[in-house]
Amino acid sequence: MKKKIIALSLVFILALTGCSKATSKNSNTSSSETKKESVSDTARWFNAVYGVISTRNGADINLFGGYDATDKSNVKMMKEGLVESWEVSNRKSADEKLKWALTEGHNKELLAEYKDNDFKSLSRNELVSALSDKSYKEEDRVYFLGIYDAVDKYGDNAIRAWDLSRAMQLSAWYYIAGYYTYEEAMDSCLKIAQELQKTYSSWDDMMDSYFYGFQYWNGDDMSDPDSESYARKQTYEMLKKQKNSPYSLDWNMKLQKDW
Repeated sequence: MKKKIIALSLVFILALTGCSKATSKNSNTSSSETKKESVSDTARWFNAVYGVISTRNGADINLFGGYDATDKSNVKMMKEGLVESWEVSNRKSADEKLKWALTEGHNKELLAEYKDNDFKSLSRNELVSALSDKSYKEEDRVYFLGIYDAVDKYGDNAIRAWDLSRAMQLSAWYYIAGYYTYEEAMDSCLKIAQELQKTYSSWDDMMDSYFYGFQYWNGDDMSDPDSESYARKQTYEMLKKQKNSPYSLDWNMKLQKDW
C-alpha cells in the first residue's frame, strides 16, 4: 500500500509475497541427507541471503532453496507456492518475476514515495514533528519514518537488499520447481550475490536494508514484539549464534563457481 503524506491518499498496489504459505513435510532433513549442492561455502553463502525466510518457513537452511529437490512432494509444494505467492506457473512467468525483482522491485516503489512526499527537504526531526499531527495513525508514522530512515541510511539502495534477497530465493525455488536447471539457478545466485557484496559491507548491513524492506512491504513495525518484522529480526540474531552458522562466513569471501 502506497501512502502520500501530504494528501494522505492510499494507492493500492499488487502485493507480491515473499514466501509460500505451504510447508514441506520433509523440511527437517538431517545433515546426512544434505545434497551436494549445499556443501560448498559459496552455496552456504547463497543460502544465508534468504536464510531468515527459510527458517521462518520451517525449511532447511543447509539445503539449496531450503528443500530436497529430489522429493516429488517438495516439487509439488513449490510449484503451488510460486503460483499462490508470485503468480509464477512456468519458465516465462518465472523469468518475468525475477527480472522485476532485479530491476524494479519494492526499492523503486519506495524511492518514488520518498520523492513524491518530498522527504529530501525535511530533517528527521521535522518529519517526526509533521507526523505528530493527530490526523496520522501510529502505523502511518512508522511507515513514513521507515521510508525516510531507509533512504537516509542507504540512499538509492534503500531496500535493495530486500529485493535482491528475494531474487536469490526465487532463483533457488525455481530450481526446486523445475523451471531452472541447477546450474541456471546457481549462476543467477552468483550474479545476485556479487551485486550484494558490491552494495553492502557486511551481513548486518545487508540485513538492515532487508528488514527495512520487509517492514515496508508488510506494513508493520520492526520494534513491535508482536510483529512479523520483529520476529524476522530475532530469527536472524538466533541464526547468527548457531554453531557453523552460514553468517559466520566472511561477507567478502570470493564466491567460487564450483558447480
